Amino acid sequence: MQKTRKTKQKTDKNLPSDIPAGNAGYFRFKELDGKYLLTNDVGHYIFLSRTDFGKFVSGKIPADSEKGKALAENGFINIPGEVSVHGDKNPEPDFMLNAMASQWLSKKNFLLHAPSLHIIVLTRRCNLACVYCHANAGMQGGTDMTKATARKVLDTIFSCPSRGITIELQGGEPTLNWPVLTYIVTEARERAVKTGKNVVLSLVSNLSTLTDDKVEFLRLNKVSVCTSLDGHRALHSKNRPFALNSEKSSYDYAVKGIKALRKAFAEEKYSGDALLTVTRHSLGKAKQIINDYKRLKMESIFIRFLNPYGSAKEKWEETGYSPEEFLKFYKEALSYIIELNLSGEYSIIEHTARILLCKIFRKTDPGYVDLRSPCGAAIGQIAYNYDGSVYTCDEGRMLAAMGDETFCIGKAGKDDYNKLISSPVAKCVVTASLADLQPACSSCVYQPYCGVCPVLNYSEHGDLFMHGMNYRCRIYSGIFDYLFTLMKDKKILKLFREWAVRK
Repeated sequence: MQKTRKTKQKTDKNLPSDIPAGNAGYFRFKELDGKYLLTNDVGHYIFLSRTDFGKFVSGKIPADSEKGKALAENGFINIPGEVSVHGDKNPEPDFMLNAMASQWLSKKNFLLHAPSLHIIVLTRRCNLACVYCHANAGMQGGTDMTKATARKVLDTIFSCPSRGITIELQGGEPTLNWPVLTYIVTEARERAVKTGKNVVLSLVSNLSTLTDDKVEFLRLNKVSVCTSLDGHRALHSKNRPFALNSEKSSYDYAVKGIKALRKAFAEEKYSGDALLTVTRHSLGKAKQIINDYKRLKMESIFIRFLNPYGSAKEKWEETGYSPEEFLKFYKEALSYIIELNLSGEYSIIEHTARILLCKIFRKTDPGYVDLRSPCGAAIGQIAYNYDGSVYTCDEGRMLAAMGDETFCIGKAGKDDYNKLISSPVAKCVVTASLADLQPACSSCVYQPYCGVCPVLNYSEHGDLFMHGMNYRCRIYSGIFDYLFTLMKDKKILKLFREWAVRK
């Protein structure tokens, strides 16, 4: 039996004066900005000074100290009879374990449900020639989905047992196949009524082909729209030029489309939600880009890094960057966004931070399938190509556009839902995306909030598992470092907690 040290500060005869090291739960840690950050499997975290960390691991943290109580409340130690795990009484030694298990189950609740995100590629044709396109899109014929194929895809989607379904329409530029787009939207709404499923429809578009009639159709059918806005006019047009007419500016069309949608969806208070894909051309222009969002009165921005696979990998020297270069840009952008928010000058939310903060503060899954363990491939999302081929995820579908069918799990109309979801490919990808099985992830302090992408691993070195900290891992680790460092400021912490509950 481990002995505990007697102290004069003992205030409760039922509590040991020191907490034995054996009472500590499993935790991960990292030295960050002069302190030790500790996390556990359910996502609770705490900062300890070097001195307190030494006391904690050696079993010399006083039970009635502020740090001792904070460690107990967050599930890092178990004190029989003491308040633990968010204020519940702890009458038995295994109480904390049971409470933590319940919280872990809540966090991993997505494992109990069928895939809810279904991505349909209506065409590979696109009127833009974006420098970072993963799928090598272009104005190529014979790559439009037909109504017959769309019907088979919808059959597969509605055979999925999930009660809530999100259908995301993609391309190429999906509006170039408008007849099939309208068919899918109308048919999906009708099937939703018949089946009682809750169906959310979304469109990813560059907005260049929108007309008043198309906008009205989207409004009447409650189709949300997401677009890309890479910054000011010159930068956006450089990243996303028109394929056949370099004189036209895709920025002008994007802004015009955003304003048209904002007007049409006024009752829904749509203000514009855009993705910013950072390229080498964006570096050093963070404030300029944010100011353009400010000028357009956008309420949110989703800052995304380039993924080195598909055709983007072939242009990496022109468009890509190191993780450190991206992180420098991201920190400049986020610090400026925080500055604008705290000053009251401009309220805008950054979605990458929001997703991570939701995981940190709310201990729930925000529905972002790229950062799950296991990841969302096959069990959180399924992607359907224009020809009806089915893939574990959109990233797997992008590799197929380059001629690699590794992540194909079947064909709509030929393979039913159960066969697709139980395919060997799906099982391999799910297993390979378990962070606990990755040597680089198992002891990482950010593992409770992060996830693995087998497609990126495969693209980098030919198999599904990580070979140490890769490009994606270094970026997310750097973002987490920055967020946790910023949280030490009480004003920023309050802002971050507000972001975590935003949708």
